[in-house]
Amino acid sequence: MNNIDTNLFGNVSSPDDFGEILEITAMHSDRRRNVYMWRGQGNIDWPIHSSAYRRLMKKYSPKVSEDNMRRYEKGLLSSAAHQGYDHDNGRKLSDLEVLAKLQHHGAATRLVDFSRNILVALWFACNSEPEKTGLLLGIHTRYLGGYEGELGDGEYDLVLGDDSIRNLDYPQSWQPPVVTKRIAAQGAQFLYSAVSSDPMGSLAFDKRNEAFISLALSPKFKKYMLLLLEGTFDIRHLTLFPEIDGFCYTNSDRFKPSSNHRWKSEDRYNKIIVSPFCR
Repeated sequence: MNNIDTNLFGNVSSPDDFGEILEITAMHSDRRRNVYMWRGQGNIDWPIHSSAYRRLMKKYSPKVSEDNMRRYEKGLLSSAAHQGYDHDNGRKLSDLEVLAKLQHHGAATRLVDFSRNILVALWFACNSEPEKTGLLLGIHTRYLGGYEGELGDGEYDLVLGDDSIRNLDYPQSWQPPVVTKRIAAQGAQFLYSAVSSDPMGSLAFDKRNEAFISLALSPKFKKYMLLLLEGTFDIRHLTLFPEIDGFCYTNSDRFKPSSNHRWKSEDRYNKIIVSPFCR
């Protein structure tokens, strides 16, 4: 295993195979419960920013404040309520649930996507920016607020107000309810915090060595890992996005007709008539 110097995360390990990642996480646990929340990014030079922070940077660059974020999210919630998106199956959603719903469908919020499953995070890190060194980030749950399986009750000021997160230097963790197949497949977990000005990103998290793991994933490792994830663990686009959008994407003209079949031969598949649906 090699070590490389990075602009944001300092000197970090760069594994050559999956076994070395397991060794690092086992050693890093230091006899604690070895539970992390994991995030994968295609480029290790990207800070850990929420999508809302990146959106607000277009207006408030070079710095977005917590007040900017609060005004933006309250406006977003108001607009969503006007469209009726604050209800689901006749139930009034909490503000945190609305933000999660909006995030799920592509809106920019302060919620940062993590996974409870390291394999899922590895896929996201390896599946984009193939020529760049990627990042696998794990934050130990000992250094997070929140618990597993909690309902996101509470209005915005109660959950995200001045008396809740502004004075905390660690993220809150929230597990969204399994209302879609995608949330279940990806082991979805949201982390959020007051806006941080740390160079590592706008998500505030403890920077002590025992609080997190950061690993550099080389382009060569990304290629190797994607094959391992698909072949051994069945972690791929079709299984991580098990809804119609994911199905249609994996059956689009971006991929060969046989790309979704892990052991069916190309010659045999070519004899099958392919339906033009979702073209």
